[in-house]
This record gives sequence, C-alpha cells and structure tokens, in this order.
Amino acid sequence: MSDSPFPDLSHKVYKTPLMQRMIKVVDELRHKTDASGEKQTALFKVAYFILQNPWRSPTLNIEHLAGGARTSTAAVNRLANHMGMNGFTGLREALVQHLLELVSPADRVLNELNDHPENGFALSQQVRLSNGNLEGLLNGNDDEQFEAMVRAVSQAEHLYILGFGSSHYLAGLAANALVPHCPHVVALNMEGGSENAARRLATISTGDTLLALALPPYTRDTLRMAQYAHGRGATVLAVTDSPASPLAEIADHCLFTPPAHPVLRTSKVGLLAVIEALISAVWLRNLEPVNESMRLAEDALHYLRTGSDPAD
Repeated sequence: MSDSPFPDLSHKVYKTPLMQRMIKVVDELRHKTDASGEKQTALFKVAYFILQNPWRSPTLNIEHLAGGARTSTAAVNRLANHMGMNGFTGLREALVQHLLELVSPADRVLNELNDHPENGFALSQQVRLSNGNLEGLLNGNDDEQFEAMVRAVSQAEHLYILGFGSSHYLAGLAANALVPHCPHVVALNMEGGSENAARRLATISTGDTLLALALPPYTRDTLRMAQYAHGRGATVLAVTDSPASPLAEIADHCLFTPPAHPVLRTSKVGLLAVIEALISAVWLRNLEPVNESMRLAEDALHYLRTGSDPAD
C-alpha cells in the first residue's frame, strides 16, 4: 500500500455512491486486528488504493489493480465480494459507472432539453458537452499509457489503422496524417468493406501494430480483426469508450474517451483529440522522416509548376 496520506474526501470524485461505500469499507477494515487480520489488511490495501486513484482505477485490469495495491488478485476479488459485487467483474463495472457519472455532462444537457424543448439545441450546450468530454478524457487516462501507445506507433514496422461504423472517417484521418511519420501505414477500412480490410490485415505479425478505434455500438468486424492481430503477435492499441468495452480485453494498451451526447449517437470530440495527440507526439519523435517527406513533397510541387527537376 502506498505511504501517501489519505486522500481529500471533500473532492467531488468521492461523492458518488460507490466511493461513499468504499470510504465506509476502508473505515471498517482499518482497525481489523482479529484472527482474520491478514486477510482484512489485504482488502484494506485494495480499497485504499482505489480511493487514492479514483480516476485511474476504473481503467486497470485485475493484475494492475492488485499490483498497484501491492497485494494479490484474490484480495481484489474478496473486496468485491465483501462489497456485495460479483468478483472483479462487478467491481470493474461499478468503477466504470462511477467514472461515467463524473465525466459525462450529457445528462445535464439532456435535462435542459427536456425542460425547455422549445429552445432546441444550442451551440453553448455543445461546447459544454465537448469541454466535459475532454475533461473526462484527461481524467480517465494517464501519461504513461499514452506514452506506451506513442512508442508502439512510432516503432511499428507496419502500422495498421482500423475503424468501422461511426469511427470510419476518423480512422481514415488518422491514417492519412500518420503516413509521413511512420515507415508504412495501412488504412484497413477503405473501399471494399470488411472483406478487403481482412485481406490487408492478413500479413500482420510480430513487430507490427494495429490501432483500432471503436465507440458504441461496437462492430463485430473490429473486434474479430483485433483478436486476429493479437493472435498473430502484433501489438494491439485501442481507443474506445471505457474499460467495459470488449476491445479493452483484447488490446495491449488502451485510451478511453467519453462518447456521451444527449442528441447524437456518440460524441467524436474525445476520439478526435486522442488522434491529434497521437499524431503530434509521433511527429515530434520522428522529425527526420517528416522532414524527408516534406522535402519530397516540395520537389514534386516544384516539378509540377516548372516541369524541371529541383536539382537541375
């Protein structure tokens, strides 16, 4: 367990029902010294770690949660059962819901629309929604996970980018923007649908990276292709909505972006922000390929304008 002081429980993050229950559990377990003391200490470590990391905990799998608390995965399951949940699965779902309650402003705007439907939907409401989703994006992810994704993209021998359904166009944007920064970029979801995408993915292997984008409703083809890439030894990166996404179970590294919107099916603001951040970070890391690409592009433009080689 960390030696850092007990968190400030006055923060809004501790006002959700789950965190209020977690605070009571920590208080119950804090002074357990009977024959079951060792077991209760382990439960206390897990609950205390969650309180210390209320934004990060919903994004962790059971191994990382146990490692952060310096205890065992069995202790994580016992804590969940102690709180009346169905093991880690129930605890994780509760943590994700806790996070969504904090970071989604969509319910507030929806209430405004229901109270005054005659006013319609305003630009100011959209901006507030966007700001809230971006704040949720920032609070729900850490720099270490983002850095791991940047490293995987930068070092990929072949970078495959995938996004069907509502993520289709942003996947294309990401692929086009990363072409100058990576040795070989393959946009999977071009013409031809999922069948041609599967053919392009067929040769993926160790040393390659798949970047998959998926917001609800998840498409089966995205999940199957991510599973295929994982089985072939490639690094799988995911940008999705929450740890409850089926893509989170497949990916080596994930970033989570709130998709809530009271009118549209999903908000793409957070997804676009992640894509731009990845492009910017990779660009700064790979300046030489970018400079060379820019030089070649300038040479091509010079030839089109003058009909002569720049070297002449």
